[in-house]
Amino acid sequence: MRDLPGGRRKSREILFRVLYEADVAGDEPRELLDYALGRYHLTEDGRDYVVRVLERREAERSEIDEQIRVRLANWDMHRLSVVVRTILRLAVAELREPSDVPARVVLDQAIEMAKRYGEAGSEAFVNGVLDPIAFTLRPAELNPRRKGA
Repeated sequence: MRDLPGGRRKSREILFRVLYEADVAGDEPRELLDYALGRYHLTEDGRDYVVRVLERREAERSEIDEQIRVRLANWDMHRLSVVVRTILRLAVAELREPSDVPARVVLDQAIEMAKRYGEAGSEAFVNGVLDPIAFTLRPAELNPRRKGA
């Protein structure tokens, strides 16, 4: 499935930047998103998707952070780089969002962002944290036994 210019891939990138800036500067994510949406051309689907994911991220912040925290063996959320923490939070919010975006796409995009924006080895760390969360949130999609059934 090829993403349209201004579609979900671009929306995800914009939301990543918004959440990163909000974490670093302590600004309100919705205000930052409104500003970003005024600057970038997105498809209607892309705009709707990014708003839904941000709303889920904000409404379920504690639950999302707890799902990540459980997977951080001997790590604290605040010890993670802002890039990795932002990618994890965004991906978990997307996985929790009932949508037509397959879990594998969410995981692949998170890994790609980690490669692009994170420090060396970030992609393996992000994958290691997100994989079990994805299996918990979307077992029907990711359970290999169901594919052949």
